[in-house]
Amino acid sequence: MTASKLRQLERDPSRLEVEIYSREPYEYYSRVRLPEVITSRLDAGDLEIYKPGWYADRRINVFKNQEVARLDPARRKIFTRKGTEVSYDALVLAMGADSYRPPIGNIDLDGVFTIREYGDADSLRSYVTAGTRHAVVIGGGLLGLEAAHYLQSVPSVTVVELFPRLLPRQLDETGSALLRKLVEGDHCQVILGVQVLTLVGERQVTGLRLADGREIPAETVLISAGISPRIDMARVAGLSVRRGIVVDENLRSSDPHIWVAGDLVDFQGVVWGIIPAAMDHAPVVAANILGRGPVAYRQTIPQNTLKAAGISVTSIGKVIFEPGEDAGFEVVQKLDEPGRRYEKYVLKDGVLAGCILLGSRDNYAFATQRAGKPVSREEVLPRLEWRKN
Repeated sequence: MTASKLRQLERDPSRLEVEIYSREPYEYYSRVRLPEVITSRLDAGDLEIYKPGWYADRRINVFKNQEVARLDPARRKIFTRKGTEVSYDALVLAMGADSYRPPIGNIDLDGVFTIREYGDADSLRSYVTAGTRHAVVIGGGLLGLEAAHYLQSVPSVTVVELFPRLLPRQLDETGSALLRKLVEGDHCQVILGVQVLTLVGERQVTGLRLADGREIPAETVLISAGISPRIDMARVAGLSVRRGIVVDENLRSSDPHIWVAGDLVDFQGVVWGIIPAAMDHAPVVAANILGRGPVAYRQTIPQNTLKAAGISVTSIGKVIFEPGEDAGFEVVQKLDEPGRRYEKYVLKDGVLAGCILLGSRDNYAFATQRAGKPVSREEVLPRLEWRKN
C-alpha cells in the first residue's frame, strides 16, 4: 500500500526508485481471504490485490523470496538472508506480524496450525483433507470464525474462546449472543469463557483439555488468538520498540530515515493489527518521505467489515463499554432475533462514535460515511425501521 502511495505522489521513476523486499514468493495479496483457501482450490495468485503487470507498469521493483534479515541504520543498509546488501535513502518497515501462540501445553504437536500467510492456509488445507473428523478453533475472533465456517468438510468443528463472548473486540453482549445462535448448529459448537490448558497427543494432536476439566477430540487444531508484531530485527538494530515499533505522529521511528506501517506501528501505545489502520498509515508515510508535509497520523477509528461464519458483521469505533464507562454516551439499538439482525448506534456530543451492524449491510454506507461525524438521534431512528422479509 505504501509503495502505491509513493508512486502516486511521484510518478517519475528517475526521481524516485521504489523497491519491495518480501519474505514470501508472492506479490501483495488479501490475507483476509486466507480462510477461503481451506476448502477451495484457490492459490496465492487468486488472492492477489493487483493484476499482473501492475508493479511493472508503475516501475515498482518487487524482490520475492528475499526476506530482510538485518538492518544497519548507521550505514542505511539492509541485508537479506540470501546475502544481498541494499542501500536506501528512506526505509519503510512493514513486515507485519506472526500469529500469537498462547502458553498452551503441547502446542508443537503435529496437526496444530496458525494462519498468517498463504503457505499456512495451504498446509492446513492439505492436512484437513487427509481425514480430519474433529477440528477445534482456538479463538472466537474474526479470523477464527471465518476459519470455522470454511472448515465445512469437517464433520465436527468446535470454537473455543477465552472471553465470555464471540468477537470480544467488535461486539457487545447482545450482538455476540445473536452471533453465537447463528453460528452454532449441527456442524459447529461454541464454548465461551474457558481456557485451553493443554493439547493431548503423543506426536499428533488427538484432542485438548480445558481448564474446567472437559476434553474435546481433535485431529486438527487451528490457533487464532491474535498477533505478535515482528519487531526482533528492529530491536536488534537499536530502534525504539514496545509491543510494536514506536513511532511519532509522522509514523517515523526513532531513526530519522526509517518509517513504519501496518501491524508494526506502535503509536501512543496502541498496536491495531487491522487492515484499516494499515490503509491509514500508507498515505501518511508516503507524504512524509517525499516531503509533502509534514502529515500527521491521527489514531485510526477501528473498523471491521467481514462475513463472520458467513454472516455480515460491521463494527466501527466505540461500541463496548466497561462498567461505568458509558457516561455521556447515548445508545440507540434494535434486536430482531427471528430476523437474524442487530444494530447499535453510539452517539457522543452529537457525533457518531461507533456502531454495530450484524446480519445486514443496508445501513453500511450511512455508518461508514458518518462515523466520527455529526449525527443526531433523529437521523438514526429511521435506520431502525426495518422491513420484514
